[in-house]
Amino acid sequence: MADDLRSRNAQTGLTPDELDALSLTADLAGRLALIVGEGRSRAHDLNELLVHVHAIQHAVMAQAAARIYPERFRLLGEEINHA
Repeated sequence: MADDLRSRNAQTGLTPDELDALSLTADLAGRLALIVGEGRSRAHDLNELLVHVHAIQHAVMAQAAARIYPERFRLLGEEINHA
């Protein structure tokens, strides 16, 4: 499966599922902003939540790099191909 993804997407970037996942993280960030109150600690509390959203976004976007440079980076759930 990983080889199939690499061949189909080596030059095209993110897969439709990866793009959907990023959209979900953007929606989540917006909803979190609605949940956090308006008090003095809002900015800090929001930052504390959004750092985790950004970590998920980073992991998803790193998939494109793993497809383009499979000898250096690995797809999530896969191993680096040293061949």
